[in-house]
Amino acid sequence: MVTLKVNKCLKHGSRIEAAFRRYFYRANPDQINDSYDIIVCHANVIRYFVCRALQYPPESWLRMSLPHASITWIMIMGDGRVSLRCLGDSGHLSADMITRN
Repeated sequence: MVTLKVNKCLKHGSRIEAAFRRYFYRANPDQINDSYDIIVCHANVIRYFVCRALQYPPESWLRMSLPHASITWIMIMGDGRVSLRCLGDSGHLSADMITRN
C-alpha cells in the first residue's frame, strides 16, 4: 500500500510541478496590460502553488486550510516580486455553503 501511494504521489507531483512552471512566471518586459489565469483545482494543488510562488518550504502547505470553491489570488510583478493577495476567500458563498475537508 505505501509503495502505491508513494508512486501515485510522485506521478502527480511531477504533473503539479509542470503546471506550476507553466502558469507561474515573470511577465515579458514588453507586456503592457495585466494578464490573468484562472486555475480551478484541488486545494492541495493550490497550497502547493502558494508555497512554491512564495518560496516557502513545501511542507508549509500542511499549515493551510482552504474552503471548497474559495478564491486564492497570487500576483507576480514584472520585477519578479510575488504577492499573495488573498488565500481561501469564500466571501462569495453564503455561510451555509462553506465546507472544508
